[in-house]
Amino acid sequence: MKACVLFEPGPAENLKMVEVRDPGPPQEGELLLQVEASAIDGHDLVERQGVLTRGGQPVALTAAEELDIKENGVWVKKRGHILGHEIAGKVIAVGPGVTGFQVGDRVAPSGGTNCGVCDYCRTGLKVKCKNRLRRGLIGGYAELALVPAQAMMKIPEGISPVEASFVRCAIGTPLRGIMLAGQEPKFHDNILVCGAGGGLGIHALQIVALSGGFVMAATTSEHKVPLLKQYGASEVIFTPTGKFHEQVMELTDGDGADFVVDTVGGTTFNNGGFRALAYYGRYIFVGQINAEYARFPVPWLFWREAVITGATGGQYEDTLRSFELLKKKRIKAVVYETFKLEDTPRMHALLERRQIFGRAVIVFP
Repeated sequence: MKACVLFEPGPAENLKMVEVRDPGPPQEGELLLQVEASAIDGHDLVERQGVLTRGGQPVALTAAEELDIKENGVWVKKRGHILGHEIAGKVIAVGPGVTGFQVGDRVAPSGGTNCGVCDYCRTGLKVKCKNRLRRGLIGGYAELALVPAQAMMKIPEGISPVEASFVRCAIGTPLRGIMLAGQEPKFHDNILVCGAGGGLGIHALQIVALSGGFVMAATTSEHKVPLLKQYGASEVIFTPTGKFHEQVMELTDGDGADFVVDTVGGTTFNNGGFRALAYYGRYIFVGQINAEYARFPVPWLFWREAVITGATGGQYEDTLRSFELLKKKRIKAVVYETFKLEDTPRMHALLERRQIFGRAVIVFP
């Protein structure tokens, strides 16, 4: 099969088009997919760069596996990592023990895997499962992918594979973040979305706009400014330096933002996001695109009696709600461009330069 493989963390050029031996038949609990669409996102970006680490090692290295690569007509073994966790495709084989799926079903990610029997799972905290079956979905930058059936759901009628590929992450994650904040935005609230023109941000913007509140969209990309009002922004804050709290305070008559949905992470938090938070406000992290730590004086938190929370990713119930929002046309899945697998390095470079508005999605013939 054709695949775009990362052999070493680094620039976009490190993504290499190669021929990889097809994955074997699905094992217990797995599905084999013919990939139809695979979106790229900020997580892919920091993983490819080597910024995302676990245990002090880049995830791109710890997640690498022995692959059979064809070079000059000969199969050789090389360690590499096939990125891509926002996958939609057609089931072409079903592993032992799998129920609810059959060959021909079109599926997309629904949430993480879990054992269902540990203390966390049995008390509704499946995202913290002690016996998680695998790190998560990978392998979307290839024509075929083995995925855990438990992490997938059938794509509803009327939703394309391109849209379905990123629903769980780009829509389900901000939905979950708002739920974890303890209350939902109301019509009288001031709401700020940081990084509003990205794949997470543009969908978070539409979600909070459903509240009828006063919605501010912050972006460092000038070319995205005219687009953001089309997706629910009451006001757009262009902030090339990333420092914008004074603009938020001015727009809200000194009250600040009752909700801040941050899709960027440390840089935004440090440069203005938290300073723009209102008393009793809720700060919701749903993304991180750099290695910078969030820093703030602790008194700022208790003076405001604020809440800070985060969402690791949409779970089944969040993905289900996300599909419902799409089906009822309450929000729109925003696709910047669809492209061929071999164009993946080019799209990674565009994402790195913040040129992409919404999601860019690999499509397979």
